[in-house]
Amino acid sequence: MPEWMVALAVAVAAAAVATIPRIVYDRFYYGGDMLESFVPSWHRIGTELLAGRWLTVNPDAWIGGNYAGEAAYGLYNPVNLANYVLAAKFENLSVAAFVIMAEFLALLALATYLLCREYGARRGPAILAGLTIPFSGFTLFYEAAGWPSGMMAVAWVTLFWWSALRLSRGRTNPLVTFVIGALTVSMGNPYAALGAVVVLLGIGIGLLVERQFFRLLVLVVTGACAGTAALVTYLPLFLSVDVTTRAGSTGIFNDTFLQPQIGGLAGMSSPSYLPVIMTFGGPVEVIPSLYLAWFVLPLLPWLPWGRIRALFASAEFRRAHGRPLISLAVIAVVYFLFTFGPSNVGMFRWPIRLVEYLYLCVVIGLALALSLGIARDRVRHRATASAVLIALGFYLAFSSSPALTLRHTLFALLVAALCVLAYTGWRTRGPNALVAALVLGTVVVAAAQVWSLTRDVERGSRVDPASTSVLSEQTDRYLGTVLQLADLGDTSHEDVTAGRILFGNEIMASSVEGSINAYTGIGFTEFQEALCMDYRGAVCPGVYGALWQPVNADIPIPLIDYLRVSTLVVEHGLVPEVATTPPPPGWHVTERSDSRTVLQRDRPLPLPGRVAFASDGVRVLSSDTSAATETVRVAGSGGTVWFARLAWPGYSATVDGEPVDATAGWHGLLEVPVPPGDHDLVVSFRPPRQNLSVAAFGAATVVVLILSVVDAVVRRRRLSAATTRTT
Repeated sequence: MPEWMVALAVAVAAAAVATIPRIVYDRFYYGGDMLESFVPSWHRIGTELLAGRWLTVNPDAWIGGNYAGEAAYGLYNPVNLANYVLAAKFENLSVAAFVIMAEFLALLALATYLLCREYGARRGPAILAGLTIPFSGFTLFYEAAGWPSGMMAVAWVTLFWWSALRLSRGRTNPLVTFVIGALTVSMGNPYAALGAVVVLLGIGIGLLVERQFFRLLVLVVTGACAGTAALVTYLPLFLSVDVTTRAGSTGIFNDTFLQPQIGGLAGMSSPSYLPVIMTFGGPVEVIPSLYLAWFVLPLLPWLPWGRIRALFASAEFRRAHGRPLISLAVIAVVYFLFTFGPSNVGMFRWPIRLVEYLYLCVVIGLALALSLGIARDRVRHRATASAVLIALGFYLAFSSSPALTLRHTLFALLVAALCVLAYTGWRTRGPNALVAALVLGTVVVAAAQVWSLTRDVERGSRVDPASTSVLSEQTDRYLGTVLQLADLGDTSHEDVTAGRILFGNEIMASSVEGSINAYTGIGFTEFQEALCMDYRGAVCPGVYGALWQPVNADIPIPLIDYLRVSTLVVEHGLVPEVATTPPPPGWHVTERSDSRTVLQRDRPLPLPGRVAFASDGVRVLSSDTSAATETVRVAGSGGTVWFARLAWPGYSATVDGEPVDATAGWHGLLEVPVPPGDHDLVVSFRPPRQNLSVAAFGAATVVVLILSVVDAVVRRRRLSAATTRTT
């Protein structure tokens, strides 16, 4: 079978296996940040794209609306944008999440297979590796299930690794590696950019050792050019950081949060092992985050260690094959140090996020070792060693969570039975049967893991709405900008499930015009402090009273008017008195239930567009507004205009075409001075230094095109010279 067909089959098989967790638990791919942040935003961005609007900022999403500054949405990555359009086509957001995660699990499987083959693994072990790493514990249960940006990152980094390795060997054109590298860096997760750097470092050191200086030059130039995509993607974040809650995220320190311990690696083949790691729920994990594959440790005694030692003792082997493996060793060591290092290194935190990259190196090494065959001698000793390793995994699982002893026992017996099946298949039908048995076991274990973990979900636990119809049914009566006063701790699961109280970006997948409550990965410090708002849009009880007070002496209107709120949703658990008291003047109750009261204005706001307030000397005559631009016609003796837009770095203003200051006013809202007279005031947003970053990427593209021609000419000349010498 042609290699491309095998690679495609691996990807299809991975996508098929990815359906099993969803069949077992239909909300498997819809949890954590997936539902609170990503999928609703994908849906909103995709909807805007279908309408012909590409948004770098969405003022209607407030703290969550700086899409360029968040970086995580990867607005400059065409694959991301295509997926956002795809997400917008789904009524059920959990289905959209599943489809996109299956896509990247398949990409990871494909890339892993290709990478193993490029390092020299035989087809069978490479297939095994490709169908193992996507269903390892952290990748499946953390990334695919709830942290989609990380899932995308590891898939892209693996594909880039394969492409860069081929480039280092003169087997592909720099343009191919440049495109894959740019897609990797621009996908929006900083761990993808870190991964690209680590890959280039490892391969570069290998080329140095081999004294392949021209190939090193090609690799470095190509990598640097691909890295310019980081300017487009991350420069808005870095230039906005001073106003965000991420300001001061520097230095190296350790708070032990999501920091795995080296000893946990001994449980990598125990499917029920829940590591002792400080997590969101306490000091013990609730998912098998350090699980790699059920067969990895039991298989170790059966590897041909004698043959492996003999090969590396051979100078000829080291020269022909050992040096190319230097890159794998370097990358593995770097990720080992990161995975078990301090919890916070600059902007990178929670080192368990890197365990899947370390495990990728492990499965590549295992595939290479398996390509040498399985040892046939001392069967009893090897079987005993495998049994001991299975027992060790059971003990680690038991000691971390003894309450689940029955589950640990059943999984240990399952692993033992699968080992017997794999051994029998290998003895009777050969290596292909062994690979088939190991893959089959991986599928069975993954299904069993998902099923067992769903048993841990408490009855009546919070189930967030996935249907955009349900979301819109609860919000289609909301007018204008919505502000919700609620806290997750005071909210019943029924209210969340019904969509009556929404957190994060869930409301952005409904029909509302705008919501001050949103999910943010970067935040806007001044605004959040003013509203006592957390990263998911939850607020403190005191906000309700503050809404009806004047902002300050210069802005003598209530805060709720300053924010241009037209619909106020108040949770009774947070502000109990709202359930019985009459609404403030100018407002009326449109809905009141046991859990919430919905208030709306009696009359529309007096100022047009997104104008929040104008000082006494300024009359606002009209406003023409869009997401990134607003043109306001003003008159009078001069003064200041405030906008219901957060003053993200990137905003600018002109009066009749002449630049004026656009600064952060009270509570972080955009403030612009205007001179006396009749004027056209224009405020517009453009990601900081966008022209510079786009120009740099354009120049890098030209450099790579030239390099591709030079590389092709040099390779052709060297091939011609080599052919001449042999003849």
